[in-house]
Amino acid sequence: MSRNVILALVISASVITLMSTDLYAPSLAHLPELLGTSAELVQLTVSLNLLAYGLATLIHGPLSERFGRRPVLLWGMAGFTLASFLCAIAADIGQLLFARVFQGIAAAVEGVVVLAIIRDLFTEKEQVRAVAIYGVATAFAPAFAPLLGGYIHVLFGWRMNFHLLTGLALAVTALITLFLKESGKKDHDALDLKEIYADYFGLLSNRSFLLYITIGGCSLGCIFVFITAGPFILINNHGVATEHFGYYYAVIVIAYIIGSLLAARMSGRHGAREILRAGVCCAVIGSLLLLAILASGWETPVTLTLAVAVLLFAEGPIFAVVPTLAMNTTDKRTGSAAAVIISAEMAIGSLAALAVSWTHDGTSLPMILIMLALVVIVVLAYLRSGR
Repeated sequence: MSRNVILALVISASVITLMSTDLYAPSLAHLPELLGTSAELVQLTVSLNLLAYGLATLIHGPLSERFGRRPVLLWGMAGFTLASFLCAIAADIGQLLFARVFQGIAAAVEGVVVLAIIRDLFTEKEQVRAVAIYGVATAFAPAFAPLLGGYIHVLFGWRMNFHLLTGLALAVTALITLFLKESGKKDHDALDLKEIYADYFGLLSNRSFLLYITIGGCSLGCIFVFITAGPFILINNHGVATEHFGYYYAVIVIAYIIGSLLAARMSGRHGAREILRAGVCCAVIGSLLLLAILASGWETPVTLTLAVAVLLFAEGPIFAVVPTLAMNTTDKRTGSAAAVIISAEMAIGSLAALAVSWTHDGTSLPMILIMLALVVIVVLAYLRSGR
């Protein structure tokens, strides 16, 4: 089977798992009333899911080294299917929080395995292109999912979004079972505690590795902050209809897709550091636009969306090169390196989402300030990574 077909299969798995938040994002602003709870607890269904995702990758990395990419991916998809069904039938906020945490743990498998398989099969230049394609493909679903989810919410209710995820996950699991072959070699020492400690300690002692994943984590945090706070700001503050929220979100994700496509095109003529520099510069421009909106009081759904879109455009080049740059600074096991990259990035991103939940005051102020702080950290980490 060709490498491109394998890439398509694992990307399909990631697309489904990434839809788990975006599909029901338009429902977030309505869940406090529907489940008889608070906005802060509903926002935890996003942030705790992301935190569980980030922590679980530390387990899935060594598992994928010991047992192989294929079986671990299959178990992850099976768990994700079950978790999606549990979300659909949750009777209260407690059950939904439990199911979302379980869903995050299972979804983490796909993120680890995709990066591991890309490094198994592709050279460094090919990796940049493959990760950029992965970024584009996985961005189409988040661009489309909120739009679809908004109409599903209005026509059938929020639970139908999770029923749809359950069905899609079952279909992708069947395709993987039939067509995906193993790409890695089983390492029988991968679950040895001394080996795990040596891998993770070595990675966390690697200054360049840590700086690159800080860049990726803070960039991801900007996305998670908007996912968590955006629906409340646009729907509750600015009166955007639930079924129309997806259009605003689509503009932001399309900007990310364009950035990813640009990075894929640049990969043949420019080095990874040059592509990263372009992304960081665009992130600075986006943050300055957010600052201008905050200072001038010109906040509308359109101006806020356009400023965040510029920031998300920058994430395309950043995400296309950060995994490759980070993994190429170390000779540790691929699965372990991929696990630490994703875990650290998701942990930073989920903490940013928690921060915007804790500071929620009904306005866009917490969201904008947190995004600005994250971009400042990105710039500092980029400058230090080049030394």
